[in-house]
Order: sequence, then structure tokens, then C-alpha cells
Amino acid sequence: MNLFQATAFLLVPAILTHAQDASPPRKDAAVQLAEAKKLLKEVAPGQFDLNGIQIHATTRELRIPCSVLHQKLPIEYALCHEAGEKVHETILQTTVRPIEIQLALLLANYQPGTKGILEKLDANQERPYPKDTEPASPGANRLAIHCEWTEGGRLRKVPLSDFIQDSDKRRTPPDLDTWIFNGSIIDKDGFNAEMTGSIISTYVDRQAIINSAAKGNHRDDLWISMPSNIPAEETKITLIITPAN
Repeated sequence: MNLFQATAFLLVPAILTHAQDASPPRKDAAVQLAEAKKLLKEVAPGQFDLNGIQIHATTRELRIPCSVLHQKLPIEYALCHEAGEKVHETILQTTVRPIEIQLALLLANYQPGTKGILEKLDANQERPYPKDTEPASPGANRLAIHCEWTEGGRLRKVPLSDFIQDSDKRRTPPDLDTWIFNGSIIDKDGFNAEMTGSIISTYVDRQAIINSAAKGNHRDDLWISMPSNIPAEETKITLIITPAN
């Protein structure tokens, strides 16, 4: 896969077609994407760097530098930008801009779509948004996400879901292993994730770039961190994104 060629047709159209009932975006959203693209560098055959995000073209693996912000708290997010509005409700933070993460996902040939986020919502529950959008290729918006860090001289790697628990059952639900790349909304105010700093959400948030597909994701009171599984605050974490099985 040639990432630079892929940019031409994935960059703006892939995002705009998945904006939900949105007004035409301001020009600055496209400008932000163009600026992010300029940071893309090939560091080895098939390997690219986008302001610290490592992109592996063959495997479609993304590696995003993060750190632990909170070990113990109720959460709505697993990852936010360090200057985001919801850093008081997130486990991890990153200095990487949301627009750069969205671009990296597109370049690795993930395709945005909300299909899958609400598939476990009970019929009697109100939908957080009116209708779903689908990726061009079925399943191309489904992600597996892991966390990797060094502890006591030993490399550790666990699913991101190990850091999260259901407050009703006090355990990690098995369906939290699949995440959905929905792509943040672009509306008259611009690229929403860039403004809010919301990147990976456990509670349904269309402004975030990635959402949980777990049952109960419509509840803002359900999700809390799993302190026993989370390394010390300020620990450097590499967030690893790959295609979901």
C-alpha cells in the first residue's frame, strides 16, 4: 500500500461523507488535515511516522504514544488529548492531535462508519444519534486496541479493555474488545475531535474518533477504570491499533 497515494482519495472525502446531519464544514478542517499530512515521513520501507504515530502499511498497525493520566476514576473516555475538555474522565492522554490520529487511521486504510456502535442497544432505549453510516468495505471500521508498556524491566501488552470495568458487575465485559472507528463529526464549527480533544470513548460520543461497541455504551454512569490493571500514573504507554478479527 502506498500511503501517499492513498491520501489523495481518503483524506477529506472519507470524513465528510460520515458527518451526521452536518452543515458544510469550515475550510479550516481541510486545512488542518493538509497540515497534518505534511508531517508524514517514510522512516523505512512500508513504515511511516506521523508526528510520533508509527504506521505499518503491511499490517495496518498504528502505534500511538500516550501516558497514564488517571488510575482510579469513573470514565467516559479511554484516551483524550492532553488539553481536551474531558481529561478528568479519561484513563490515558496523548500529546498527538486528534486530527493526526484520524489521518493515520485513514492512511492505514481503516474506513469510518458508525455501524456497530449501537448494535447491542436495546430496542426500548433511545438512540444517541438517529441513523448509522457504514464503511465502504464491511467491517473496515472495526478495531482491536492494545496497550504496551515496560514495567520492572519487562515488556507488557494487554487489551485496552483490561483498563476498564462495568460498574454494575465489577468486571471487564467480553464485548469491550472491539472498537469502532466512526470518525469525528465535521460541522459548521469544524472538526469536532480537534476542538474537544475526545479520541477514544467508552460512552457513545460522535465527537470522538473511536467509540466502544459494548452493550451499555449509551450509559454515562456505567464505566469506571480498573485500577489493579493500570500502571502508575505518568507511565508511558504505546497504544496499538490493529484490525479486529
